[in-house]
Amino acid sequence: MNKIKIIVIYEILGRPKEYIKTTLEQLIDRIGENTGIKIIERKVHEPHLLDEEKIKNVEDNKEVFSTFAEVELEVDNLIIVFNLILNTLPSSIEIIKPSELILKNFDLNSVLSELAIQLHRYDETAKYLLLEKNQMINFIKETNNKIIELGGQPIVKIESDNTEKENNTTKNEKIKKNEDNKINARKKEVKKQKRELKRKSEKSE
Repeated sequence: MNKIKIIVIYEILGRPKEYIKTTLEQLIDRIGENTGIKIIERKVHEPHLLDEEKIKNVEDNKEVFSTFAEVELEVDNLIIVFNLILNTLPSSIEIIKPSELILKNFDLNSVLSELAIQLHRYDETAKYLLLEKNQMINFIKETNNKIIELGGQPIVKIESDNTEKENNTTKNEKIKKNEDNKINARKKEVKKQKRELKRKSEKSE
């Protein structure tokens, strides 16, 4: 299989701004250290301060910064592309070359097997965290009941499942909308960069 050229976009937010930029640089460095991956070009943008609307859910109301990186990579095969996506979770990815991919049965089986393994690991982690959450909630309820029996006030208020589901649904909808807007914006930037790369290639030829 011919080598595959892709453009990936990574986003990060946090503070201080120097830290998130350094973290993103280190992530790209680690990607380049993997066998079968070659970094062609990289650009980490300067962090910018998020507006109040986007950070209103931050408890301490401190400044939160965001930045993103555009990375052009050359990878040896499609399995590496899948592993890269599952292990680094880019916000956007676009295959530049080749324009067509021909997969053998063996290659496709390898990709699907790796995908199934990773999804199984994520599922195990999610179930383990859910179990821990339920155990913690039960412990808090028992503690609250004992405090009430002794004439005290509950130390923690636990919302009902319905209220929690409603809050989570609203929050997830907002997150999805924000992510969709980000992805669409990044796709436009990637397309613009792709056109620029094509013009450079044509000039060099």
